[in-house]
Amino acid sequence: MKNALLVAALFILAAVCVFLLALHIINKKKIRALTQSIDKFIKDGSLTELAASDGDIAHLQTNICELEARLIQEREYTKLEAKNNTEFISDISHQLKTPLAGLRLYCEMRHNTSPDSHTEKELALISKMEKLICNVLKLEKIRSDTYVMSFEETELSDLLLDLKTEFSALFPMKSIAVKGGGILRTDKAWLREALGNVIKNACEHTKADGRVDIIIEEAERSVSVIIEDNGGGVAEEELSMLFRRFHRSQNASPDSAGIGLSITKAIVEKHHGTITAENSEKGLRVAMCFPIIDANLKL
Repeated sequence: MKNALLVAALFILAAVCVFLLALHIINKKKIRALTQSIDKFIKDGSLTELAASDGDIAHLQTNICELEARLIQEREYTKLEAKNNTEFISDISHQLKTPLAGLRLYCEMRHNTSPDSHTEKELALISKMEKLICNVLKLEKIRSDTYVMSFEETELSDLLLDLKTEFSALFPMKSIAVKGGGILRTDKAWLREALGNVIKNACEHTKADGRVDIIIEEAERSVSVIIEDNGGGVAEEELSMLFRRFHRSQNASPDSAGIGLSITKAIVEKHHGTITAENSEKGLRVAMCFPIIDANLKL
């Protein structure tokens, strides 16, 4: 009798173990499928399907569906806000350009008839304002995806050597060196502007005979462009603010509006890259890291 009870107990225990193991395998498959669905949403925005059953995992799946829907809604709202903001700035810019054009005309007429230092300063200030308006509008359009970028494979060394020639003419006493190479899918015109802003900033913040080193480092899945000068760097508290709009460092040039590096950051981020700045032994070191993205993927 005792043997029969023991056998029955062992049979029930085995059945329970088999049931729990099967339940574990089923739940593991569901979690794996749910994880793959989340990865797919992150990759291409495909929504997770609503759960067709009950249980804790089904409840979790339903909450994930709601979260994904809210994220998409928030993303669309952010895009709409960015678009509205760009349109607002565009309207304001247009309203400012008209009186500025009139001011420039009157200043030029007065300067032509009786030139003096005052009219020269007025014309310089008008030019600075026109450039600032143009750059602010450009930055907002980049951030709101108003500009459609055209990506193609670009040899970074060719692009940077071209920039070296340009800035060597503007700053003939500076020593500018380019080392390394790498191919990256970029919008060549926009990346040129991003790199040019950093090189210009480096040239302006070094002595007359200063040095700017540009290094291209190619890894398996990324390409980095490092621009380092020997200008002594910036105050530590300024490092976190370098890429903010309208931030001007303590030793910025008088005609700087503090927006060039903000434009650079926006362009780098549109290339899915990151940009950082730190003080080195020589001066300021700005590093831009870009992922190598397959040409078949939509950027």
